[in-house]
Amino acid sequence: MALSPVDVEVARAVVAAWYPAESEVFDDTVEDFMDDPSRTVRGVRPSAPVGMGIELATMTPYVLSAVGFLGGVVAEKVVGNAYDAIRERLRRARARREAGEPGEPVDAATSGQAVVVVVVHLVEQGADEQAAREVAGHVVSEWLGGSGPAGPGR
Repeated sequence: MALSPVDVEVARAVVAAWYPAESEVFDDTVEDFMDDPSRTVRGVRPSAPVGMGIELATMTPYVLSAVGFLGGVVAEKVVGNAYDAIRERLRRARARREAGEPGEPVDAATSGQAVVVVVVHLVEQGADEQAAREVAGHVVSEWLGGSGPAGPGR
């Protein structure tokens, strides 16, 4: 799966904001993902002890998969009614990011639809539902407007 420079930028922003412990190995993980996305994603399994949450070192491949998936939706590599509803909004967000412009306000319905399709994609890739929801929420937020911890359009 080829990731565009914008895809990598979105993924890097999500990892830096939400999984900073993985920033040090981000570039290596991108390289592995570009070589073999399925192996990189499917080889990742949260391994934290019960009650300790998700081990942070396992999230970057899911972030890359989610970002690549949204890029596929924008490029119309993925089709279907659920995707048609959010495709134009994702295109506008990508164009704004490529132009270096800040994000625009996002309605909850659009954001929610995007999160759902990314969660389904990640679960199909082997992520557990909790990890999929967490990553999807962060990636969609960053993709649609850069509204991570530092606020919209950081």
